[in-house]
Amino acid sequence: MDAPQTLRRHPFYGLELDDDQKKFRDAIWNKDKLIVYGEAKAGTGKSLIAFATANLLVEYGFYDGIVYVMFPCEESKQGYLPGDITQKSEVYFEPVYQAIIKCNLEPIRIINDESMTAKKTGDAYVKLLTSTYLRGTNFENKVVIIEEAQNGTVEELKKVITRCCDSCKVVVIGHTGQIDLKNKQSSGFQKYIDHFRDEPYAEICHLTINHRGIVSSKADELF
Repeated sequence: MDAPQTLRRHPFYGLELDDDQKKFRDAIWNKDKLIVYGEAKAGTGKSLIAFATANLLVEYGFYDGIVYVMFPCEESKQGYLPGDITQKSEVYFEPVYQAIIKCNLEPIRIINDESMTAKKTGDAYVKLLTSTYLRGTNFENKVVIIEEAQNGTVEELKKVITRCCDSCKVVVIGHTGQIDLKNKQSSGFQKYIDHFRDEPYAEICHLTINHRGIVSSKADELF
């Protein structure tokens, strides 16, 4: 299957995109961009666009899997949640489950989760992690999607991004208006955007249109 040079005429899972979403999609698809930042308001479809584009990159053979890294509100508190690592982490992955379903895919077939092994009937190429439990892993030839990055400090974001080899595509998603850290100034998201801003292999995208409606949009204005 030959990969298109651009996705502008691709059916893209039947999704209708606004201009911001198209720019975000195209930046992720661009082979010259090793890292793409999505500074995105609530309801802008950031998780869906990131996953859908990442999935196409894997389907067309550019990468051999997707690593989805979610930042919990505060890393140190995840350990106090009940259950094993899988159970502690599962609560954070609803956005990617929704994205997978909207792309007409079955989570049970593509998520590489040991607890789902007996149920999987296809190739599992999506790995779900929280930033808390990376345990020294290095990522090679993967699309690495870092979600809720506004809830990571500089040190915590560094821990994730420095594990990504140049064979990866790194997508960092966050919203500076939804920082859940007690000390909002400790967020490293905007700092990392500024750090990479002038690099030719980096792209900064802004998603501004909330598709959930006027109530969600109005609520998102206050921070």
